[in-house]
Amino acid sequence: MRIPEREAASRRLLERLLLFRDALMGSLIIAVTCSILGVYVVLRRIVFVGAALAQLSSAGVALALFLSGATLTQGLGRHPTELALALTLGGVLFLAFESPRSLVPRDAAIGIAYTVAGAAGILLVSKAAVGEAHDILIHGSILGITPGDIRVLLGAALPVLVLQLVFSRQVLFVSFDPETARTLGYRVRLWDLAFFGTLGLAIAASMQYAGVLLVFDYLVVPAVTALLLARTMSGAIALSVLAAVVATIAGFLLSVTYDLPTAPAIASCSGALAIIVWVIRSRWR
Repeated sequence: MRIPEREAASRRLLERLLLFRDALMGSLIIAVTCSILGVYVVLRRIVFVGAALAQLSSAGVALALFLSGATLTQGLGRHPTELALALTLGGVLFLAFESPRSLVPRDAAIGIAYTVAGAAGILLVSKAAVGEAHDILIHGSILGITPGDIRVLLGAALPVLVLQLVFSRQVLFVSFDPETARTLGYRVRLWDLAFFGTLGLAIAASMQYAGVLLVFDYLVVPAVTALLLARTMSGAIALSVLAAVVATIAGFLLSVTYDLPTAPAIASCSGALAIIVWVIRSRWR
């Protein structure tokens, strides 16, 4: 391709990106928020808790889309984040903490929540009046993000950033050495609730736009990519955010260039980046 043709192609690509600048900004907010929390999700070995919360949130979105067919509940279909947040935070209260008196082990409860929420979401979407309900549930509606949606996402991201920037020492301590933290007077249960609460908030706010596939990808794949390279917690968080941002921009470029679904394109780029880092790390070893 000659230089003038390359310049014209680059200009057209830039115009397309500017056309979807709100969608790209919203995707980057979701990427940063979920990738920060993802490092804790992977290191604490609670990936399946994240999966169950994502399914509960998607069931909330499906319920809102189902209710949008009713005259009195049309607003829920346009803004299903409220129902997604309610179900997700309810799941946090039941899944995040394991009681020694519980009749059902936590891993079994997680599996039940994941299965039932997924099945309920499918059933609700099958009867939803919204024509693209299935696509919204799985792939989200990233390209439809508006400036108002960006404000919602920023509101969900703020508690995550505050928890990590202001209270990172406490969260780290109670996450990886709860017995010592409890001995030293830390309110472990309260800090755990704060962490899982921000996790549920981030998932619920992101689900409507990114869909269950991409949200779960952001919670796991960038963190794994970062942990292959990082030696410190701060380094892992920084690399996780970097991996999520790079995958988001690359996926967006592929999506607008080749007319591909945006969320699967981003998830594919995220997985490809993780594989590349794994290969390089294996060769270095």
